[in-house]
Amino acid sequence: MVMKGKNKKKEEISYFPVRRRENQYSVYRFISMVGILIIIGMLVVLGTQYVKYYRVKKDLAEFETRIREYEVRMNELSTEVERLQEIDYIEILARKRLGLVKPGEIIFQFED
Repeated sequence: MVMKGKNKKKEEISYFPVRRRENQYSVYRFISMVGILIIIGMLVVLGTQYVKYYRVKKDLAEFETRIREYEVRMNELSTEVERLQEIDYIEILARKRLGLVKPGEIIFQFED
């Protein structure tokens, strides 16, 4: 008889029937799983955005380097254009590149 009384007390302690408790736990599990899936999804999205950001930053650095190179080249070409406006420079280029001489000049060429 003492045993029956103890079993009765254990049954009286629980306020909810077993079925209702199981339903509540399954709802909590479902909510937890949805929350975990949302967090994982956010991490995936943030990861892909970081990768895109890194690639864009790398491309930007490459383009800035190219721009600097092109600016240097443009300055060199503008200097060359200014020099080509001078007759003395054109004469020097004609002598070096084309081998032209002035009338009456004698050219000595030495073989190595």
